[in-house]
Amino acid sequence: MGDLGPSSWGVLARAEPFSDCFGYDRGTPIDRRYIDAFLSAGAHLIRPPLLEVGENVYARRFAGETAQTDVVDIDPDNEDATLIADLAGHESLPAARYRCVLLIQTLQYVRDPRAALVNVRRSLVPGGSLLVTVPGISRTDPVDDALMADRWRFTPAGLRDLLAEVFGPDSVQCRGYGGLRGATAFLYGLAAEESGQPEEDGDGTEFPIVVCGTALAGP
Repeated sequence: MGDLGPSSWGVLARAEPFSDCFGYDRGTPIDRRYIDAFLSAGAHLIRPPLLEVGENVYARRFAGETAQTDVVDIDPDNEDATLIADLAGHESLPAARYRCVLLIQTLQYVRDPRAALVNVRRSLVPGGSLLVTVPGISRTDPVDDALMADRWRFTPAGLRDLLAEVFGPDSVQCRGYGGLRGATAFLYGLAAEESGQPEEDGDGTEFPIVVCGTALAGP
């Protein structure tokens, strides 16, 4: 066996990441590559009227610039928001309004993720869809304040159980995306353009960078 001490680690011996903002300052964050792949695969579910959190970037991309979309945010200073609400607040979302909710990299900031999912379920029309992504292996968000404290991380099994409690087990599909090499690069803040092609690593359960799920609202 060779020397595996710190002197042989190369770049892995770095004590600081290359980026403090998930690689945004270097290109496309690695987790966003997997999120794009997940949403592309589920594009047929992204139908207006839509609800998206913080901004409507994915609603515009997958449903069109003119798609009817509400933007929800807890921050009253967000000028893009059409609805100011705490996702975990009791009945904070309008009932039976949306055909699709895009909950992208949001649940980690919510004090009570299950309560938020109950509100999302209530906001969907019968047959409506939730597309949700959450962090798996990830640094904590350096932009941390009272409104958006970074609280949670998820595994595929954990997200599946959480969604199944609210939507029912037969209405839910979940999977992880990522692998060891990609997770290491992501933790170091490297961009997707720097990390090469993503690994083909089965269902991503061992080293999930991002965990994604769909849930359908029954009648």
